[in-house]
Amino acid sequence: MDVDVAIVGASFAGLSAALMLARGRRRVVLIDDGKTRNRWAASAHGFLGLDGMAPMAIREKGLAEVLAYPTATHLTGQVTRIDGERGAFVLEGAGRIHAARVILAYGQRDILPDIPGLHDCWGISAIQCPYCHGYEMADRTTGLLASDKLPMDHATHLQDWIKDLLLLENGLAVSAEDAARLARPGLRRVKGRVVRVIHDGGQIEAVELDDGTQIGMRALYLLTRHEPSAPLAADLGCAMTETDNGPYVTVDAFQRTTVSGVFAAGDMAHAYASGIQAAASGSLAGASCHQDLLGLLPRFGIDV
Repeated sequence: MDVDVAIVGASFAGLSAALMLARGRRRVVLIDDGKTRNRWAASAHGFLGLDGMAPMAIREKGLAEVLAYPTATHLTGQVTRIDGERGAFVLEGAGRIHAARVILAYGQRDILPDIPGLHDCWGISAIQCPYCHGYEMADRTTGLLASDKLPMDHATHLQDWIKDLLLLENGLAVSAEDAARLARPGLRRVKGRVVRVIHDGGQIEAVELDDGTQIGMRALYLLTRHEPSAPLAADLGCAMTETDNGPYVTVDAFQRTTVSGVFAAGDMAHAYASGIQAAASGSLAGASCHQDLLGLLPRFGIDV
């Protein structure tokens, strides 16, 4: 298959990029396996016009809109390798695809602590973004799980949603300075390591500590580490930006990576993960990629 642009990933970012390119009458192919980061969530929020709609329903609606354009194609599968250079990339895995440009939009993978029961609740009653789910989960007894370090900022951030917050210290030491910051009405500290999440069909009922104590709660926040859900950007040699929570692909103001002809969009290229952000960066990547094909992008930003 020969196309102008191959897009790896077909969720909010990839679909938005494809829409811009299809409207530019360019041949574009989307490749993905449907395993989106948000597939466990029943609803997406903060997306104007789509607030409360299921993420997979948004994806299906968007895919149908993109495929209504005759120059757009979707392939189900995984891209395992990308070779070549600007103007002549070759993608392997879901067939053999030749593309002049590539947009990476395959997202991040959350790395959850190894606590029995936690994965069953992920995206249902165990969450990390209050803007995505905080309104619906508000005003209930809620845990905040420490992992590698104390989530001090989240402990403050959540106070507009939660009046009964249990900071699960999970075996970490708390300094006198941190203890002073945490001493506020509505926040209770719980010592001990969490060994199990007790739930009913993904709805959290309690967590169990290493001494056998069970602490009742109806929701649980935690900050996960994450990693790109495929190694393609690193394999291509794209520069990465390292953060406390994991790496992101480095992009400039036009969503260009440091590899000429390769763009990136969505939460794999931004620290702030949300559906509307992913769609916005995908739209920009698609428009920028189209202009790059025409030789219109200015030569500034990161080294490309």
